[in-house]
Amino acid sequence: MSQNEMITANLKALTLFDANNTCLTVDQCAKFLQVHPKTITNRINSGKIKAEFIGRIWRIPKMQFIQEIIEEIKRTEL
Repeated sequence: MSQNEMITANLKALTLFDANNTCLTVDQCAKFLQVHPKTITNRINSGKIKAEFIGRIWRIPKMQFIQEIIEEIKRTEL
């Protein structure tokens, strides 16, 4: 494994680890998915996005967007 491949693998592992330990707000999720916040709320209400309502804030586990995270990593590698 070359040094570049090792760095890339480590970056991916750290990104996935971060995704596993991170929750997003509706606004953060909208920015991450590049959609309007109302779209995120609608997807939560329809069950397309898993989220937990704590206090007055939706907490959205980032891990459910693993495919988008991987695609984002690939885009930054180019």
